[in-house]
Amino acid sequence: MKRNYLLFFSFLLLPSLIVMSTTEKKSNQSHPIDLDGDFTVEKQRSLVIPIQTYLSDQSIEVNFSSSLGTIAIRIYDENENIVYKKSVDTYSIQQIFINITSFVEGVYTIEFVNSQNQYLSGNFKI
Repeated sequence: MKRNYLLFFSFLLLPSLIVMSTTEKKSNQSHPIDLDGDFTVEKQRSLVIPIQTYLSDQSIEVNFSSSLGTIAIRIYDENENIVYKKSVDTYSIQQIFINITSFVEGVYTIEFVNSQNQYLSGNFKI
């Protein structure tokens, strides 16, 4: 009889454990970083976001929707110190990952600037 109760309760608890484990996995997924600025893409007829960024626990994924030329990427900490800097040729690279595991907790600003000094920037928190 005790075995039947134990078996019954273990079947009741199993779905809740599965839900908890999938909830934990979702917290490790990436979240978009909203970008604002004056970056325009003249060749596009429709409204296209030229650069999309996604924040995860260990990196920032950056996707370039089209060839935008050379883009300077900078990340600033709360004190406006540059903590990351890279120049990317979007004719040959459409996606990069920026490792952020060494960043300390705080609010950061990511900035993208093209050769015409048009920019997109957004804030994110670690």
